[in-house]
Amino acid sequence: MDPTKEDAIYNERFVRVICIGAGASGICLAYKLKRSFTNFSLTIYDRNPEIGGTWYENRYPGCACDVPSHNYTYSFDPKPDYSSVYAGSKEIRSYFEDFVSKHDLRQFIHTSHLVTRAVWVEEKGEWTVEAKSLVTGQTVKSVCDILIHATGYLNKPAWPRVSGLGDFRGVKLHSADYDDRVDLKDRNVLIIGGGSSAVQILPAIQPIVRRAKIIVPTPSWMLPDISTETSTFTPDQIKEFVKKPELLMALPVYMKNTALQNQAKALLESATREILKEYDMVDKLIPDFSVGCKRVIPSGFQFLRTLQEENVSVIHSAASSFTSSGCITEDGQHHEADVMICATGFDTSYIPRYPKPSIMGYMGVGISGFPNTFTLLGPYTPVSSGPTLVAVEAQSDYICSFIDRYQTEPVHSMTVRPSICKEFKENVAKVMEKLVWTDNCRNVHNNGRIGSRVPTTWPGSTLHYLEAIREPRWDDWDFQYRGNRFTWMGNGISQTEMVSTTDLAYYIRQQDNSPLLSRNARNLAMAKMGSQSARELHRQAKLSPAKTNKTTNEETINNPRLEATNRD
Repeated sequence: MDPTKEDAIYNERFVRVICIGAGASGICLAYKLKRSFTNFSLTIYDRNPEIGGTWYENRYPGCACDVPSHNYTYSFDPKPDYSSVYAGSKEIRSYFEDFVSKHDLRQFIHTSHLVTRAVWVEEKGEWTVEAKSLVTGQTVKSVCDILIHATGYLNKPAWPRVSGLGDFRGVKLHSADYDDRVDLKDRNVLIIGGGSSAVQILPAIQPIVRRAKIIVPTPSWMLPDISTETSTFTPDQIKEFVKKPELLMALPVYMKNTALQNQAKALLESATREILKEYDMVDKLIPDFSVGCKRVIPSGFQFLRTLQEENVSVIHSAASSFTSSGCITEDGQHHEADVMICATGFDTSYIPRYPKPSIMGYMGVGISGFPNTFTLLGPYTPVSSGPTLVAVEAQSDYICSFIDRYQTEPVHSMTVRPSICKEFKENVAKVMEKLVWTDNCRNVHNNGRIGSRVPTTWPGSTLHYLEAIREPRWDDWDFQYRGNRFTWMGNGISQTEMVSTTDLAYYIRQQDNSPLLSRNARNLAMAKMGSQSARELHRQAKLSPAKTNKTTNEETINNPRLEATNRD
């Protein structure tokens, strides 16, 4: 009797995958699975009526990416025809919609489905998932071998933690769940917050509102205006981006007291003072923490100029309570408004919307105590030190390596060890002492509270993360098997022998093209060592203090190359 495919080594069993979230992470995973796997099913649930995640939900005035648009793509699917340096939310969502259509991923996605329950069934080694259709109200039950959380970290609006929020009788909006049907023309608007969203909202609404007040409890570092009228790319520029993708690369600044950090701080302070030289409280808009501790804001100089418009007022305080007609700040002042926009960020506790306790993360992808479960953009992902999407790709590759092992070995469950998560977090805390996210500021990675926890961003650069996650550390995980773990060996037949078009003598080669055997050699090969001219390490020659004369300063602050010294 002839051998069957099931007799071959590493025979693939059918694997069922459920992913929660159809944003940038979820659709990247779908692409990776469709590209490399055949014997699988994938179901993606998303509570929104359309894909896009963050870029579907964020619709506030002026909403745009705060990463240079050419860096906000998948590495294998560039978009050289982005219209501006910082693309608007609609253009970014269009990129993801086109990606889904191009790669036929819509077949996996179930929109308007809110996951309400997920239960691990140990005896069967599977997850039972319940999702409620927000269209019909019916609950759909499904089962999977692998459960993946791709809900992101910016998906739960954080309202101000002060009393009386429900007492306000005017229109109440949140930047993360904005109702774009509200007409702001000739209204008195109060914006609470001085972070990225508030900085985009104020210049967008200032020309149409009667009066705008903005409560800025703490300042942020601002970057030059390169997404205003000077930001639109010409056809020739777009062609140049296609020819020379290296023009889109950039460097991060994330370590305390380095030469690069000090250069960036001096330049941004100098430029801010130049813009606000007639503003009587300029010191209140100069942060006392490292550049990068709190999210650095692109095109912030436009915001600084808007603060000086006649119909704009700045309150350098914090909201302490709300009333039926407005807000009382900590300085005792009452501020009335018709419309209140809370640009107060997100809850980054990483607790899912369906009932689950707080989780202990592992390298952005693992969750202690949750078998056969992974996260995309989970705790300790490098969301502040480089392009987010390349990290998503690396995490998708990492997860797929576990799915591959599950599919080709008799694995019952895979769980990151609790002791490993504890050690990992301890090491992160030690390294974080040297990095900007533990400086004296409130940021999204410590859930908006100074000293409340170890920041949940990656303790290093994005390149550092890519090297750390490229090869799984299998011994950090606890693998349980069904029966004899060596049944993956099959009955002595190779996979090569089961495919009629393979070369049975493939191992005879004309040259040694085998994988490099040391991790360092593999990393340097991946990084194309020797392909670039030598550079001075940990320096950025283009950073220098802004000059005080008007012409030189304008040239400096409108130089998009400055962005290369910061986040992406």
